[in-house]
Amino acid sequence: MQLLDIDSDETVRLSVTEAQALGESALRGIGYTPDAAAIIATHLVDASTWGYEFAGLPRILVIAERPELKKPCTPVTIIRETPASAFLDGGNNVGYIAILRAAEIAIEKARQSGVAVIGMRNSWFGGRSAYYMEKIARAGFAAIYCCSSTPTVVPPGAIRKVLGTNPMAIAMPGKVNPFIFDMGTAAVMSGEVLMKAFLGEEFPEVVGIDKNGTPTRSARDMVDGGVFPFGGHKGYGLSIAIQALGLMAGARMRNGDVSDFGYLLIVFDPEIFMPVEQFTAELEELLTKIKGLPRQPGVAEIRIPSERGFREREIRRQQGILLSKQIFNRLKEMC
Repeated sequence: MQLLDIDSDETVRLSVTEAQALGESALRGIGYTPDAAAIIATHLVDASTWGYEFAGLPRILVIAERPELKKPCTPVTIIRETPASAFLDGGNNVGYIAILRAAEIAIEKARQSGVAVIGMRNSWFGGRSAYYMEKIARAGFAAIYCCSSTPTVVPPGAIRKVLGTNPMAIAMPGKVNPFIFDMGTAAVMSGEVLMKAFLGEEFPEVVGIDKNGTPTRSARDMVDGGVFPFGGHKGYGLSIAIQALGLMAGARMRNGDVSDFGYLLIVFDPEIFMPVEQFTAELEELLTKIKGLPRQPGVAEIRIPSERGFREREIRRQQGILLSKQIFNRLKEMC
């Protein structure tokens, strides 16, 4: 089988088991318990197998520098709830831990009530949204998820960042794999900016500004400046909407700033509308119809969101994942 990722003198290839062990060891080195380190590393390694290098083990370098890491953490708690809703305090836990717990509570409530609306404050770094969406969809539920975050994105015409990268995701159960659509509302994600800044790399296109408001391709300059929203005014409008939903989920309660982390999760059982078997059959029919459309010259395949990721994850589980030697060496030092 041809390798998905090409080795070079600047990379290290790790098996999934080796990557998991490295991640857990580095996370324990910065103070996480073995159980917490395992939860976070599992998420990061899964992101790497999907082909999202910046969302994988390199995130540990960013976590290590966060001021939240120096503050105490408490278990995720329910502040307010009804049979179909819960408002959570994330306990200053990183999102990989807190949002996973929020997803578990959402599944429990959706099983009981058919619908669950979950808001969460006092957490940071959401991680890869599709990770939680897959868990929910494989439990048989549909989900809509939004996450506001700290300033990274510059509104059109401005020279200062004020919005987060503000991802949103939609998931539904499927015949084999769930349907998952996961996107950020920024032109590039903050994790990619930080990884490229660490490596001293540039983006192929101008996707942000420096601290003076000058358009740039330099990731290091964007750390102090900001990035653009995707899709012009449409992405900008969606980003504001998600930032506002984050406020509803308690974003301001963390540090008093209206531009901060807030998480909103809506989960429901397809059975409230139709038998789940009917829905998954109709969804499969729709996706098959899309994939079977006549293709333009030179197009090998019409893909469905997350189809590539599911396919490549199975391959990388066999082939291993690539990690920059610079990042690998830094993680080894942290161990």
